[in-house]
Amino acid sequence: MIAFITGGTGFIGSFLAQNLVEACHQVHCLVRQTSSLKWLQNLPVNYLYGDIFSGEALAEALRDATHVFHLAGVTKELTNAAYFRANGEGTRAMLEACSRHAKNLERFVYVSSIAAAGPSNGKQPVTEAEAPHPVSVYGKSKHAGELACAEFKARLPITIVRPPIVYGPRDRDVYEYFKQVKLGIRLRPGRRERWTSMIHVHDLVRGIIAAGTHPKAAGETYFLTNPQPYEWNQLGIAIANAMGKKTISITVPEAVTPAVAAISELVAKFTRKPALLNFDKIR
Repeated sequence: MIAFITGGTGFIGSFLAQNLVEACHQVHCLVRQTSSLKWLQNLPVNYLYGDIFSGEALAEALRDATHVFHLAGVTKELTNAAYFRANGEGTRAMLEACSRHAKNLERFVYVSSIAAAGPSNGKQPVTEAEAPHPVSVYGKSKHAGELACAEFKARLPITIVRPPIVYGPRDRDVYEYFKQVKLGIRLRPGRRERWTSMIHVHDLVRGIIAAGTHPKAAGETYFLTNPQPYEWNQLGIAIANAMGKKTISITVPEAVTPAVAAISELVAKFTRKPALLNFDKIR
């Protein structure tokens, strides 16, 4: 395999690069001049400096690529347009570049998000057969990337994967929730049960590689997650018990959770830190 990875300097992408290198595959990573290479610097990977809109500059790196793993995108931005620019238009730009230059391409894997599908209506998780109904701007922008994939499916062998909440070493988002619990606080949006899906980064990376190599995966969309969902309040209790911390549960009333989520997401945009409560979580 000759792999080309976008988003390779990030949490998930760096583990993907590491896993592919350990499997003796050749790895090329698209990196920005401002990107930190701390998780890649000890790996024998090739760097192409640019971004997903570099167009013709990607030609040489894509020419020999057999597999493209597109992970680049944003989870926190200041404007709605910025979300769609990175996650929607950026995915389209990569698909266009592959269509023009990746003549040896065996698989294009788009790492979307469970947010693109939208939340379930209860404890039963959504399935791949259900029509997407994203509720957050982030989810809608990732769905825009999926729609771009649909436009290119006749020209390229594409597989879409939708991870849920991802945790593990190098993570910063879920880590913020651990820090909150360590302070003795468990924020609970409303009194009814709220279920979420999670996956460890190592399991996710194995799933991404399988999506890129299994002969029957082309043209398919997959949720990559643990089979067992987690109830949000019980998850907080389990984390507290593992830490040996006593916590208090702060319930945000149902009537005000949308307002709190809106404020939390606004703060997250400006601080570039994850929102502990957002629209995906309350719905």
